[in-house]
Amino acid sequence: MTLPPWHGPQVRGVEGPLYKVGPHCSNPGCNRYANHAHHIFARSDKRLKKAWDWVEIKGAAYQNMTGVCARCHDDLTRQTTSIKMIGPDYDWTWMWCVVHSTPNEIELTTSVPLAPIVPQPLTPEQFALSRASGDPVAEKCPTCGHVKRARPGAAAGRARKSWTIKVPADEQENGAEVLDTLVDDMGLVLGIEPNQTGRYYIVVPVLYYAHQEKQRFVESLKGVGG
Repeated sequence: MTLPPWHGPQVRGVEGPLYKVGPHCSNPGCNRYANHAHHIFARSDKRLKKAWDWVEIKGAAYQNMTGVCARCHDDLTRQTTSIKMIGPDYDWTWMWCVVHSTPNEIELTTSVPLAPIVPQPLTPEQFALSRASGDPVAEKCPTCGHVKRARPGAAAGRARKSWTIKVPADEQENGAEVLDTLVDDMGLVLGIEPNQTGRYYIVVPVLYYAHQEKQRFVESLKGVGG
């Protein structure tokens, strides 16, 4: 049984889209190919009660599987290594750790962080963006953990067509100005230039998030719960 990455009570399994792990082991110190899909929060975790490919932690969802080689998977199972979530809430870094045991009347274990796992688990919004762009959503430095977000220009050679939406344009409401402001603001959050091409990669993950959280989204429009 693997050590849990986080001990807080606010963890639950959630449904989400299928995804692949790998191709290389997520242990930043290993260069072998990943031939196992490892559940970071284990199927034996009493908070989850079964294996989930996505988990929600304090209201934020993340991928719960990462690719590992057979040797590193054995290390995780034997609890000589672990994956831990480190950092402030909603800005987690998932770290590969070495586990030290302290002989005592009660055996204590301490996970010492080595480096961020590669790749880091994605949120649904990041996953939707990566699917839309056809490129990885971000690259994380295995040394410092800095995230360099992929830009939509990477897919500039793809065929394009326009998708038109009619908006109000009267004294009561300037729909184009409203949309421009909202898209520009979300572009800053996602790190995407809100130009003619980039707007697509801003709108898709926003709509995808609303799609994944339909009930919460509808309740928020009614002024309930969020």
